[in-house]
Amino acid sequence: MCLSGCMKSIFKLAIFLLPVLMGGCFKPSPIEAVSEKFLTDLNTLISRNEDFLGQARTNSDKKELQEEFIRLRLQYKKVEAFAEYFAPTTVKQVNGAPLDEVEDEENAIFEPGGLQVIEELIYSDEKLDQEELVRHIRKMQVNTKRIKMLWADIRITDSHVLDALRLELFRLITLGISGFDTPASGNALAESEVVLNSLQDYLSAYDHLFPEYQSLDKEIEQAITFIKKGKSFNDFDRATFIADHINPLCIKLHQNQKLSNIPFINDRKLLKGSVATIFDKGAFDSEALVSNPKFKSTSERIALGERLFYDVRLSGNGKSSCGSCHAPQLAYTDGFKKSKGISGADINRNAPTIKYAALQQAMFYDLRSPSLEDQASDVIHNTAEMHGSLEKITGMITADEEYTMLFKKAFPEVEVIKSIDVQNALASFVRSLSPFDSKFDQYMRGNKRALTDNQVAGFNLFMGKARCGTCHFVPLFNGTVPPDYQRTESEVLGATSNADWKHPVMDSDLGRGAYNRFPQWQHAFKTSSLRNIAKTAPYMHNGALVTLQEVMEFYNEGGGAGLGLDVPNQTLAPDKLKLTQPEMQQVIDFMESLTDSSI
Repeated sequence: MCLSGCMKSIFKLAIFLLPVLMGGCFKPSPIEAVSEKFLTDLNTLISRNEDFLGQARTNSDKKELQEEFIRLRLQYKKVEAFAEYFAPTTVKQVNGAPLDEVEDEENAIFEPGGLQVIEELIYSDEKLDQEELVRHIRKMQVNTKRIKMLWADIRITDSHVLDALRLELFRLITLGISGFDTPASGNALAESEVVLNSLQDYLSAYDHLFPEYQSLDKEIEQAITFIKKGKSFNDFDRATFIADHINPLCIKLHQNQKLSNIPFINDRKLLKGSVATIFDKGAFDSEALVSNPKFKSTSERIALGERLFYDVRLSGNGKSSCGSCHAPQLAYTDGFKKSKGISGADINRNAPTIKYAALQQAMFYDLRSPSLEDQASDVIHNTAEMHGSLEKITGMITADEEYTMLFKKAFPEVEVIKSIDVQNALASFVRSLSPFDSKFDQYMRGNKRALTDNQVAGFNLFMGKARCGTCHFVPLFNGTVPPDYQRTESEVLGATSNADWKHPVMDSDLGRGAYNRFPQWQHAFKTSSLRNIAKTAPYMHNGALVTLQEVMEFYNEGGGAGLGLDVPNQTLAPDKLKLTQPEMQQVIDFMESLTDSSI
């Protein structure tokens, strides 16, 4: 009986200790660990926002509010990767731009909200509007709790986790270190450090799965150390940080995912889900925005489109072609202040480059055409530009034996040539014009000799003190917003009709406002790519600025509003940048490095 009783006691003890012993030997799955950490960080964010709300209700001291706000923002950066990835719509009300969001299709305007709006309130020189501050903090609380509610129903995979973290690294080097969402607090470096620390914590869940985890972790440590050495926002060496630390880190993360047989996300976006860095050759898919799979480019369609591009028979008078306003040696611009129309008279706007045009959501300075196919039709039928007819063009092509043969190769399934086939061929040619082979691209792919010291300094200014990178996003340098590159922005700059800064005159072109009466879009224009900008003078939608020096001076003054013009809806900050002449020249030197080697 004693022996039997002892055996039972030992058995019960073993049953009791088994979970404890197992807990010491087995780790939760990476998904479980990531989910638990995110939820913990999110709960802390909600708690800190509640504390901030309490302080805002009873305290009007801006300095003390700013200190609490910084703590709140740093906590947000810990959840940013997954909040942005899984709840992007809600996040717009947590850390969206402090500008009204216009939904054209819904004919509606949505008030901005969240951290950037709050930052403007408590860092403003004006008297604190305490009631407004409390209102926005309460709104943020509602939306952070909504993220928590949404998270409960989300089922994530390892592929989702690693894709979200990859995009967070891209967000860091395109938006974070440019001060995109911290213009007033200037706390970008501290936030960047938090992002990397959080990344390290999340990736520790994969330490037993990643074959080269230790080297990956070392890359993160080195990146964190580099940020800690940064003296200030303006002095931070962003070029070295990206090229020597974040790019190698992204490559190491990519290698580990591949070696672990974790699939890459393939969601057919502009930025491919399978690339290691945003600077990889072929990182962007020029075909991603094609509306119909049957419109995908082929070498035959590109060749046909190029032939059509230079054919004067596409115009109404048989004297002008697309190439008349888009010359290859000028990065497919024409060098005129305003392009010459079919009659020889000036049309309303400067001819933009069509290089990299496929990597944006809409076309023309006013974003009125949703696709390159639509753009082709618009230009051909425009009475001031080509005054042609797609119907007549298809008739001409059908009667031309050589064209008929080229079309048969390009569209073997097509029996009768239609207008859309002409449009698609022209669009296919334009989609082929995104080589990414500038000196800047070479530098970011490891050739540290590709840029001069002045150009490196210019990039650091571009992404820092000059604030160019907050609208012209790396590496497209247009207004297509990273890190998912799914939305193309327009800006209101208060563009002038000339470069007379002492007697500035507002340009009369309404831009997007000519097609839609939203006050936010009056004088709004697409943020064009700066790639090949050294070849595309004169500048701005009206060609008013002849040199890059004049362009730098305009921005240095704070745009139209900074020059004293009445631009109530200007999206460009009207503050003086206080760039010195040598600094402006360095930014110009950098922009010259964006010229494609093929030009």
